[in-house]
Amino acid sequence: MNIEAKYKGEDIKRLLNQRAPILMVDVVYSIEGEKSVAGLTIEADNIFVSDGGLTEPGLIEHIAQSASAFVSYRANGGQSAPVLGFIGEVKKFTLNFLPKIGETMETTINVVSEAMGITLISASTSVGGEVAAT
Repeated sequence: MNIEAKYKGEDIKRLLNQRAPILMVDVVYSIEGEKSVAGLTIEADNIFVSDGGLTEPGLIEHIAQSASAFVSYRANGGQSAPVLGFIGEVKKFTLNFLPKIGETMETTINVVSEAMGITLISASTSVGGEVAAT
């Protein structure tokens, strides 16, 4: 993505409760309306890396944290401590391929609906323009 990041480095900690070694978002590119885009460059020392690439649980954790950053921003504008949330269910997860060390994932989160404090989202993670998972 060729736009300036909205959050990166230490600023990410205003949106997420996770810390190293389980922090799985290193940049939030945009948050606008019902959509956000977050990313992560896969490093060799990532806790979810095995055999030269990210594992499926690591990819799912990245998507979950991308959604969490979005929800936190929507709750407080990134101006205070991150909100605490829970994943109630994952449906229709599709894995096309796993990113390799050195590659950057970009995950788009879209709000599908909200009711009674529950937010239903859809997510798509791409690497180099190819969809890795939805």
